[in-house]
Amino acid sequence: MIEYIHWSIQAEGSYGHIIDYMTDEFGATRTRRYIEKVHKEVNKLLKHPQLGPIEPWLEGSRYEFRQLVIEHLTKIIYRVTDNSIEIADVWDVRKDPKELVARFKK
Repeated sequence: MIEYIHWSIQAEGSYGHIIDYMTDEFGATRTRRYIEKVHKEVNKLLKHPQLGPIEPWLEGSRYEFRQLVIEHLTKIIYRVTDNSIEIADVWDVRKDPKELVARFKK
């Protein structure tokens, strides 16, 4: 049973950069809607941890990473443990996916 959701330092940093960019480019109202959408989708994982498909770019990693796509431009990369969900990264899908792979090889 999933008890909680944990955001990694990497995920918090990536998410913060996306929020800053959106605020500058699209304004506070649009950013607030995006934040609400992210948290709504992430909270669904408490009841349905396998909701997102396996992240194909990270297959063969030490852990099985899954993804939730938010508004076609952002992926929430996460993994399921015995009792938690770890949000490992928040990825802008317009970036080269090889960079995503490199981030997880560290």
